[in-house]
Amino acid sequence: MISIANYRLLTNLLFISLFVSKFINVIQQRIDILMYIFWALPLLIFYIFLSKFVIRAYQWFCFLLIIYFLSCSLRVFGTTAYWLDIIELFLICSLFINIMYGPRIINNMN
Repeated sequence: MISIANYRLLTNLLFISLFVSKFINVIQQRIDILMYIFWALPLLIFYIFLSKFVIRAYQWFCFLLIIYFLSCSLRVFGTTAYWLDIIELFLICSLFINIMYGPRIINNMN
């Protein structure tokens, strides 16, 4: 079983990678900075509760990630896929799986 320290490290790496990959879109002027802030704000709000190991936050965050997945999959499976969109889709799926198993890891911690 994965330790809570390794789980926290993996979660942090996935969050940071997701934010960086989306920020590269801002640098390449594919999206505006305001759109990036609007995109990142819900993730940051949930991250606060996830870092406190609130089980309900993990459950609700999975629902939020489904919305992000749908939005990203429209770009990836639309007419032309851009490499940053494919990376974003992979990171969202990885974060979803990670967050989905979070409550189990937290319960094993106690």
